[in-house]
Amino acid sequence: MKYTRQDVVNGKKVWKFTCPRDVAAAGVAKSQTFDDGRLARFEIPKLVRLVELYRSGDIKEGTVGTHSLMVHLLNHYIHTDYYRQLAGSTQKQYESVLGLCLGTPIHSKTFGDCKVTDVNAKMCRDLYNKWVTDGSVSLANTKARILSVVLNYAVSIELLVNNPMAKIRKLRHEPTTRIWTQGEVEKLLEVGYSSFDLRNITLLAHMCYEYAQRPIDISRLTWGQLDFDTNCLTIRQTKRGATVQLPIEEPLRSMLIEQQEAWDFQEYVVPHQIPRGSRYHVMNRSEMNSKFTALKVTARLATDLQLGLLRKTAIVELVEAGVDAVGIMNVSGHKSITSLNPYMKHTLKGAATALSQRKRKDYE
Repeated sequence: MKYTRQDVVNGKKVWKFTCPRDVAAAGVAKSQTFDDGRLARFEIPKLVRLVELYRSGDIKEGTVGTHSLMVHLLNHYIHTDYYRQLAGSTQKQYESVLGLCLGTPIHSKTFGDCKVTDVNAKMCRDLYNKWVTDGSVSLANTKARILSVVLNYAVSIELLVNNPMAKIRKLRHEPTTRIWTQGEVEKLLEVGYSSFDLRNITLLAHMCYEYAQRPIDISRLTWGQLDFDTNCLTIRQTKRGATVQLPIEEPLRSMLIEQQEAWDFQEYVVPHQIPRGSRYHVMNRSEMNSKFTALKVTARLATDLQLGLLRKTAIVELVEAGVDAVGIMNVSGHKSITSLNPYMKHTLKGAATALSQRKRKDYE
């Protein structure tokens, strides 16, 4: 495909779109790198299309107007100061989610091919309902929230009179209350560590639970972040940008030493076990989910037990153990006590501990 090439960065295959200088200077498109093949196949043709539209004169330099499609508005928005001021992780989330929004089939075309001035409350309602039907309430609400940011921008440049997405009543998303039981965790580790093919995903899950961390941060862990002399592990969190230092203790320490003996010829602690070419790489989300599903099936565990819930389980256990908020933040990397609120509400063990402490105080 034009302006596109595949490359390998840090052992991982990536797809690079190189925007022509004149097109980039006009603010019509920008060079981008994708580490997800499916996303690359979806997004790169759009970028190529923008180049062609600019070269043909259908898109004018740095402008959007009544002629503009939603894909043009999005591209214009990501070149604004509003967008540049967002954190890098937020920009990446916006581009990923908005790409899904633009690709949604609606009224015999994709949403990205709809004229901005044709976007109204009915279209937004149909979009939202389709997102709910095809996915989940949580993802639909995320799409609506981020698309609303772009539509608010369209209002600010007087392309729309009001934001039609703001008129859509969202469904309430009830977060899952499911967490892992101690027995389920033990069964997961027992079965997983007994299989070489499942060992890496099992160790990843073990560390998510032991250290209350997200799978993506454990998957990117390198041997240079472990110090067995001081028994210290340093994790750099992707979402919050926090750096946390955690103790390496038994039995996890022995597991990690065994892992190092088997895998220290390459960079990552828990790489995908099948190399690309001659290099091993970080497990992406799809590979993690696939391996973790295989692990759950082998261990005969419930399908609703998710890898990401191991972090939640660990934090809830810290709360129930009576660890104060600052102590939990030192482990989890949360930056404020408020962000811990979802984990600190209404646990049976927590309530029992609190009532027990009150009774002890009454008798003192």
